[in-house]
Amino acid sequence: MPRHAQRVIAAAIMAILVAVPSAAIALANFPGSNGQIAFQRFDADGYWQIWVANPDLSHQRQITDGDFGSGFAAWSPSGSRIVFQSDRSDPDITDGIEIQDVFTMRPDGSDVRKLTGSIGFSGHPSYSPDGNWIVFDSDGGNYPAAMGIYIIPSDGSASPRRLTALVAPSLWQELARFSPDGSRIVYDELRGGQVLSHRQDGRLVAEQSALFTIRVDGTDVRQITPWGLHAVDPDWSPDGKRLVFASQPTHIGDIGEVMVADATGGQLRTIVNDHGLTGIGSDGAFIYSESFNPVWSPDGRKILFAHASFTVAAGFEMGLQTVNPDGTGRAWVSSLRFEEHQPEWGTLPPLP
Repeated sequence: MPRHAQRVIAAAIMAILVAVPSAAIALANFPGSNGQIAFQRFDADGYWQIWVANPDLSHQRQITDGDFGSGFAAWSPSGSRIVFQSDRSDPDITDGIEIQDVFTMRPDGSDVRKLTGSIGFSGHPSYSPDGNWIVFDSDGGNYPAAMGIYIIPSDGSASPRRLTALVAPSLWQELARFSPDGSRIVYDELRGGQVLSHRQDGRLVAEQSALFTIRVDGTDVRQITPWGLHAVDPDWSPDGKRLVFASQPTHIGDIGEVMVADATGGQLRTIVNDHGLTGIGSDGAFIYSESFNPVWSPDGRKILFAHASFTVAAGFEMGLQTVNPDGTGRAWVSSLRFEEHQPEWGTLPPLP
């Protein structure tokens, strides 16, 4: 199955104990002053909802609600709107036919506008640096023939235009992000893998992923990272010279690294390397620790990411952390931790 399905990182501790979660997804930022962040979190009924807050998680406000999921929020460059995906237009979320659409709204959750046509999956959207375009991935309601990266005017004034197409053995393309100068788009591509039918959790094994960039007209495709690195979730630095991304596990126990590279894939460096996963089958020795969803701050001085860990002594803990781009200065952003996912750092000024 495609990798666009949202994962839950240990919604319960037992979920951690029986399955190694795959790296989650993050979004992109443009240059500017550090402002408010957006993220997603489960509500009391188990639906993903979008929140905004100051960078220290003060002044938190839930800006979506309802009996449907909303997530993968990304700020417009000016901070005046947020683009996101939601299944709110799915007429029957129980029928096994997934409908996800791309929407925009104001930062207070008002003035919601639908941009895509409720045909299959469309999601993981992000703005162009001038705010005039939104890029997203979609199966066009006809997977795999129509699967690819698309762009659409941010005001919905024209139909989506397709930029890429799948070539076997690739299975999915996702998380396309404009470079800060608007000249190129980065995305990740996934290939290989098989579902183990004897696993109740539908474990997908032997999957690989790599980062690619293209020109905004869909030409000049360049592979940036090797498949074996399992790179996902790319985000440009505000100066456009570097990328931050999460790395998928290469073997059990090696999970959830945050890495940086230059925009052509050189100078690879791990800046966050957690314990990973060890002690499976031993109640007293089980340890889980990973980091994911990395995004650059608008001023380029920090990288924001989600971190989750579990030990028998401390229990499960998840929240947001920051680190300097050279890997120093790692710290929690707040003592408030409620399993935040998909952080996105915008330029809308923080509330006093």
